[in-house]
Amino acid sequence: MRRTAALTVTALTRGIHIVMDKQETTLMSNPAYGYSNVPEKWAVRISDNGEFIHQNQYTVTDQGVVNVSHGCINLSAQSAQAYFASAIYGDPVEVTGTSVELSAVDGDIYDWALTWEQWKALSVT
Repeated sequence: MRRTAALTVTALTRGIHIVMDKQETTLMSNPAYGYSNVPEKWAVRISDNGEFIHQNQYTVTDQGVVNVSHGCINLSAQSAQAYFASAIYGDPVEVTGTSVELSAVDGDIYDWALTWEQWKALSVT
C-alpha cells in the first residue's frame, strides 16, 4: 500500500525526533516546490509535519555536503534500505546542522525537545 505524505516543512527541524512510521514506498507531495505524488523508497517518518529519512538517488553527491531537501534526510539506496531495516518504531533520531528549531507546532514529538526539568514542570503536583 502506498501512502501520500503532504510535506509542509521547508527545512528540517533541529532536535530529537522519533521513528513514527515506515513505508517501503510512499508518495510525497510539496506543491510549493512543484512536485506531487513523487514515489520515494525506504521512507521512515520522523515527525507529523512531513519529515522523513528516505532514499533519494538524485542527491547522492550532495548528501552530507549541501542541504538540497525541503524537510527530509536523503540517503543513497543502500544506506536508506539498511536504515529502514534497522529502524524501530520509537527510536530517537537527533537532527543537527539546521537552524530551524523543533517547536510545539511540530506536534507530539515536541515532548522530546524538552529538558527533564521542563517536562517535570508540566506535571501536576
